[in-house]
Amino acid sequence: MIEQIAAGILAHMTPSAMMFSVLGVSLGLVFGAMPGLNQGVLMALTLPLTFYMDSNYAQFLLIGMYVGGVSGSMVTGVTLGIPGSPSSIMTTFDGHAMAKQGRASEALALGVTASFIGGLISWVVLASISVPLARFAVTLTGFEFSALIFGGLLMIASAGGGNFWKGLVAGFLGILVALVGLDPVGNDARFTFGIEKLETGFSIFPVMLGIFAIGHLIGDIQKDGGGGKQVDVRLADILASVGTAFRYWGNLIRSSLIGTWIGILPGIGANIGSVIAYTVTRNLSKEPKKFGTGAKEGIVASEAGNNSTIGGALIPMITLGIPGSAADVILMAALIFHNIEPGPLLMFEHSDTFFGIVATYLVANILMFALLLATCRYLGRMGEIPRHILAPAIFVLAIIGVYSINNQLFDVWVMLAFGAVGMAMRWASIPAAPFVIGYVLTPLLEVKVRSSLMESDGSWLPFLTRPLTLGILIFSLAFVLYPLVARAVRERLGPNRIDHTAE
Repeated sequence: MIEQIAAGILAHMTPSAMMFSVLGVSLGLVFGAMPGLNQGVLMALTLPLTFYMDSNYAQFLLIGMYVGGVSGSMVTGVTLGIPGSPSSIMTTFDGHAMAKQGRASEALALGVTASFIGGLISWVVLASISVPLARFAVTLTGFEFSALIFGGLLMIASAGGGNFWKGLVAGFLGILVALVGLDPVGNDARFTFGIEKLETGFSIFPVMLGIFAIGHLIGDIQKDGGGGKQVDVRLADILASVGTAFRYWGNLIRSSLIGTWIGILPGIGANIGSVIAYTVTRNLSKEPKKFGTGAKEGIVASEAGNNSTIGGALIPMITLGIPGSAADVILMAALIFHNIEPGPLLMFEHSDTFFGIVATYLVANILMFALLLATCRYLGRMGEIPRHILAPAIFVLAIIGVYSINNQLFDVWVMLAFGAVGMAMRWASIPAAPFVIGYVLTPLLEVKVRSSLMESDGSWLPFLTRPLTLGILIFSLAFVLYPLVARAVRERLGPNRIDHTAE
């Protein structure tokens, strides 16, 4: 296996191969860093071109875009407070807070390094134990998947970075929005009010852009008159802070393993990997109140968590033919274009492709680290543009990005409508992240629960009688409730201990 991976790495050493890898990562970084555009749009637009490429070059290009897009999305989250994609929502909480404190270079260095380490750790998993991990994931039934997703929903209040109950309100609003459309089982319309376009529900891209980009920008313009604050980002400062992330090596390893596991579970995605890694780190921290105000641990956890999902998501794709994310669907399509079928036989019939993908992911991470370190200071200068100048440009990019997905104007109106929702939530100090998380997880939970109930003839007992399912549910409840109970106990006993000492 080592020899085959080494051969895949050597295949990148030709000028033409390296050109495709560098081009893919570079374009991914640019699209990922620009609010309104992401690697999914870029990969979808590039897919038809791969039909005329060598299959290896196509993978070099697309995997480079995949890695670069997820990594680059944190740049605008730090400098502007607007994540390039949902995967960097959690990074934005602490990264932008650090930027406001004049520590943007340090925040970017933490993010870049954590992204790189997260990618390396997930690559080790991909290269060494991909087959057994994928086999274990495929044995999970709908009951276990339902429990895992339910646990993610329980965490949305903690993900808000603020008031617990406002986080719950935001998550509940996201759940309600996710229910709009056709019932996945009965095919009955829900909350569509007779509007045919609503039968397909709301796409996450216009919802996310409306909540984060549009609402955020308009709110900032009204708040400070459109003047953007200077963000001091220098390469020397970034390079000097790169080693800071290694002080949190335990956080790096834990968050990377969490992200890798989340990536293995089909359909979960980098945003959930980031949320869970961030929430775990926050709940284990001795100073959880620092999260959201510029905690370095938060940036490390989020970026290691979201980037490591890429390696995890590749595992079921290349071994089982099951895409771990939307980007993996595009990678699979590129392989099928060249008559290469992803799945259990890929390792035997096209071993060069199988290990080539493993090698490409490693090379893409190395290139991402080098290119993002060199370019994030330029991307960070977007924050120096006054809001009243930057807002129209981002509006145009957002409209182009949203319209290009389905080529319909309706998505643009959805984005603007949720921009108004985002402004209202901002004025009411309701966190936006739980809203998006609730919206993303609800459809997954509904499908898994209802399919599980069909298997059990409508009985809920398997959720309590299946040991693994029950264990996941108990762990999720305990994980969310423990910090609340512990905090309440500390607040209750604190004054008594002080009084006792004074006597």
